[in-house]
Amino acid sequence: MLRHRFLLSFARFAPERSFLHALFDMIESNNRKELSMYPFLSCTGALLLAALILSGCARFPLPDLRQCAPPSHTQTVEQLHLAPQNQQPLYAAWIPYFACEPLFASGDAAAVKSAVTDLLRSQKENGITTVFVHVCAFGEAGYPSAFYPRNPAVNGYDTLQILSDVCAALGLELHAWINPLRLQTTAAMQKHHDDALLSHWFQDEQLRKENLVLWDGRWYLNPASDAVKEFLAGAVQEIMTQYHPAGIHIDDYFYPTTDPAFDAAAFEASGASDLAAWRREHITNLMKTLRQAVHQADPDGIFSVSPQGDLQKNYDTLYADVAAWCADGTCCDLVIPQLYFGYEHETAPFSALLDRWKALPLAPDVRLAAGLAAYKAGNVDAQAGSGAQEWVTHPDVLQRQINDVLSDPAFSGVVLYNSFVRQP
Repeated sequence: MLRHRFLLSFARFAPERSFLHALFDMIESNNRKELSMYPFLSCTGALLLAALILSGCARFPLPDLRQCAPPSHTQTVEQLHLAPQNQQPLYAAWIPYFACEPLFASGDAAAVKSAVTDLLRSQKENGITTVFVHVCAFGEAGYPSAFYPRNPAVNGYDTLQILSDVCAALGLELHAWINPLRLQTTAAMQKHHDDALLSHWFQDEQLRKENLVLWDGRWYLNPASDAVKEFLAGAVQEIMTQYHPAGIHIDDYFYPTTDPAFDAAAFEASGASDLAAWRREHITNLMKTLRQAVHQADPDGIFSVSPQGDLQKNYDTLYADVAAWCADGTCCDLVIPQLYFGYEHETAPFSALLDRWKALPLAPDVRLAAGLAAYKAGNVDAQAGSGAQEWVTHPDVLQRQINDVLSDPAFSGVVLYNSFVRQP
């Protein structure tokens, strides 16, 4: 049956104005820099970011959700456990680490809370009801943790508590976004001298060998390790029980390579014969473990995942059997594919991708939303082949995509990336 809180987030929102009103100033320039490149960014810089987000001045017409067709279906009383009523769709935004971390650069706690409030209020005022906020992107927590070392970029602040308080005050639904497998570089991890379990694993040669893998200059947790799955379940329950977000969110960082050398020793020890199938099994088991951890902490909690838009690439190169997750019902509650393509994309046109995703069989407990590329509006898409200029010459691409998603009963709503700065 459907998760109660997830449905309430749909039912309670009635848009008053365009939720994209403030986006295009931040995404129309081709010269934006990743904010994390500036660790010295002060409170002034953080407040400037908030001011820019609130500005709303744009060169292109802005999509207006009041003009978007709502879903044509309603849920049954049995599914909702509520009186019959039309559902409002999910309107959400991803807030990545490089947009969030600079807000915590100041030593003035009041200024930090004000900057966070300004950022989130701008989303609320523009129609957003739900935010997926990056709180652990590289195995460094923006909050006190028994599992992860602290993220030095947030200056000791408990970012999750601040985010939780501000979201509660504004009536926004907060989902904690983590990257379960991706960690830091050797140099960064050597700087952590704390009691976090991950730091202990890294410092102990045998535990590091059993649970971590160094690949292409970065460390990763090894999904083939049972201890890693237990570690991640504990980390998820820590967030859910301490901060009570609506759910836990992960994106598309699974196996970083198809090279057999990544986990050759573990694969040989397993006795398995098919490396790809073995890796997919471990990722699927990880998904089940994380969802179970969320629901053990909060039966109404939502475990969501945002895979890449290309189903075959997910399957072949990331070892993510997303179709099986959707059909199974025990792997995730909400799937948000990254449909970051225009209608004229030469190899992956948006309409074709939308059709492929909505054709997937969904278990009764699984819902589907669409991740859309707000950051491409007004910019050349160098990967789109003959459709490279579409986002420049057709300022209504994002509006049309929102309309298409919200008018399709297969989808529960839209999530925007990146609403604040250009994608790194």
